[in-house]
Amino acid sequence: MSTPDGADGAPLRAGIVGCGLMGQKRAAAHGADVLIGCHDRQPDLAAALAQRYGARACASLEELLGLAPDVVVVATTHDQLAPLSCRALEAGAHVLLEKPAGIGVAEVDAVAAAAAAADRLVKVGFNHRFHPGIRRAVETARAGRFGEVMFMRARYGHGGRPGYESEWRADPARSGGGELTDQGMHLLDLTHWLLGELPLHSALLRTNFWDMPVEDNAALLLGQGGSHHRAPWAMLHVSWSEWKNMFSMEIYCRTGKLEVHGLHGSYGPQRLTIHAMKPALGPPDSETIEYPLEDPSWAAEWAHFRHAIRGADPGPLLGDLASARWAWTQVQAAYAGNGYPSP
Repeated sequence: MSTPDGADGAPLRAGIVGCGLMGQKRAAAHGADVLIGCHDRQPDLAAALAQRYGARACASLEELLGLAPDVVVVATTHDQLAPLSCRALEAGAHVLLEKPAGIGVAEVDAVAAAAAAADRLVKVGFNHRFHPGIRRAVETARAGRFGEVMFMRARYGHGGRPGYESEWRADPARSGGGELTDQGMHLLDLTHWLLGELPLHSALLRTNFWDMPVEDNAALLLGQGGSHHRAPWAMLHVSWSEWKNMFSMEIYCRTGKLEVHGLHGSYGPQRLTIHAMKPALGPPDSETIEYPLEDPSWAAEWAHFRHAIRGADPGPLLGDLASARWAWTQVQAAYAGNGYPSP
């Protein structure tokens, strides 16, 4: 996940708050850096993760912060992301917090203010930017190889599991919303990366299958209306009733198309197909790149953040609070316009 030992200075001393699946993924990606402490509301989860990496299982956040970590990973339910991140920043740590970086624009702004006051960096866990096929597709499109980007279409979904309607994600007080705040945040972040701050044109949200107060399907159309006939736009659909897990992102440029399918695991291997149009149009020249089954995104994202912390100047953070804030602006507008609870 990182460059060879010493290439970016001394190893970082990291702490993790939230030792469930996301916390475990983050711990596995720390490479040469050192996990020094773990904390979770369920002590057994903290103890298991601490034992695995030779860290201390901390009974409280204060105990963990007392270890003076360089960086704290916050991988909790959405309602705890912002307040715990602010406390870590106030203690002098840099922070990597999972998306959606809190519940609503106000909480994202609170984290940004705490980061500015502490003079510390904050990275939002938008690991999809670090999947190799996605990254190459976006960077190729942004480089202009195929001319201007006309529009983007993306779909992302899974099928939940028995009892999904009783889990914390179905409680808007803890999650902030349903599928749009879950997988939708990733697609919105990728849209922001590729096309910038497009306005929300329209949104349709539904609770088609699960008996819950949040949406299990959301379709968004982003882009300027009116007379902006040649302006870029995006169409996104996320679903908790996809049944067969899937990820698809297509970028349409003036002289080519970049098509990414799959992520890893149950979503299938990642595949990037580059379609180069001919001057006379017709069938394009197509090249397909298959990526290994392993998921390198977590390690690559951590390496990117550690470079920034160590002053290696990686350029703008890929997936930051500004992107999360823009995404929440669109999500809150979509909720308000469809009669769902909005932060």
